[in-house]
Amino acid sequence: MKQQTQQEKLKSIGISMLALGFFPLIWFLFQAILFRELTEIISRNLLVVFALIIGSTFVFLLFLGMDKIIKLSPKENRESLEARMFAGPSLFMIALFLFYPAIRTFYISFKDRYSNDFVGFENYRWAFSDPEMLVTIRNQIIWLIFVVFFVLLIGLVVGWLSDRLNKGEAFFKSIVFMPMAISAVGASAIFKFIYEYRPPPLTQIGIINGIRVSVDRLGTQCMNNRIIDGVFNGFDNPNCLKPIGWLQQRDMTNLPFAQNLNPDGFISSILVNLPINTMLLMVIMIWMFTGFAAVVFSAGIKAIPAEIMEAGQIDGASELRVFRSIVIPYIKSTIIVVGTYMVVTVLKAFDIIYVSTRGDLETNLLAVKMLDEFSKYRNFGRSATVAVLIFVCVLPIIVGTAIRERENTQS
Repeated sequence: MKQQTQQEKLKSIGISMLALGFFPLIWFLFQAILFRELTEIISRNLLVVFALIIGSTFVFLLFLGMDKIIKLSPKENRESLEARMFAGPSLFMIALFLFYPAIRTFYISFKDRYSNDFVGFENYRWAFSDPEMLVTIRNQIIWLIFVVFFVLLIGLVVGWLSDRLNKGEAFFKSIVFMPMAISAVGASAIFKFIYEYRPPPLTQIGIINGIRVSVDRLGTQCMNNRIIDGVFNGFDNPNCLKPIGWLQQRDMTNLPFAQNLNPDGFISSILVNLPINTMLLMVIMIWMFTGFAAVVFSAGIKAIPAEIMEAGQIDGASELRVFRSIVIPYIKSTIIVVGTYMVVTVLKAFDIIYVSTRGDLETNLLAVKMLDEFSKYRNFGRSATVAVLIFVCVLPIIVGTAIRERENTQS
């Protein structure tokens, strides 16, 4: 009897390994090899029909055969083996297209330009010593701090205020949430027109510069190159404000605001050296995701029991006090979730930089830098190194989220 039990256990282990290893491997190799060869033989339309008929039939027969094998195992183990049969292909695809590329990228980061010879930690020394790379890391840190902070802060305030509206709450939320419906490329194009700069005497088509050069000052009527009553009115008068290349400003030294600051002061020197173009690009992402955060926070605020809110108001707490002492602690988990999402979103930010400045003028981020090293400079080792840095930054977020979910499940 004991020997029979041992045989059944070994049989279950063998079928389990078959379900998680050999079965998904056969499933993948048939699909990959067969249809790769057929791509060069038959047309695309015929290939789709062939895939639907032959591919689906093969997958059905494969699962049917695996089900017959599972029925040879003891009854108490069949349910778990069937689950592994269906999970096997998914786990195989995750390992093939997620884990293997991650390991391969880490391996390439220790190799040279064309991934031929090992160079040790040379690429990592470059990452933390190259001036351009240091600017990229600085920008990434600034984005992580300010974008996440302002999205959470503005989202909390907007979510709280929208929840206090008696009428028009749905309309207000839809307006605030609308930027989420715009792609990052579209949002970048919109703000690129807002920040647009043309060197004088060209007409300013950017909203900010158009308004700036049209402001009357010192008794002078300033116009944005307009013809009024047959007379051309420009902004070339020295009393008129000059346009500013907003996305071309690496710092604030060329702005009128900074001209009155003492460059020797600690605070003023920090203000003067703020990367204004990077901060203006951050506004795009803040504008896009504030509505998302506001809607999520508003849903969390609505889940707060009305008795708690009324108790605070009866005790004489002001709206600010209620917001700080009741609302924020109650939706703390929601704030953490939104903050985690925003951190990951900022770390993979690509479209905004690529469309606006292409990473030039000291506005680059790690995701764009990774692409530059791969396609522009053809340095695979350094590109892999930047990818590893992004992964290292994301890893604590993943681990922290997993630990928090485990604690929530246990509680």
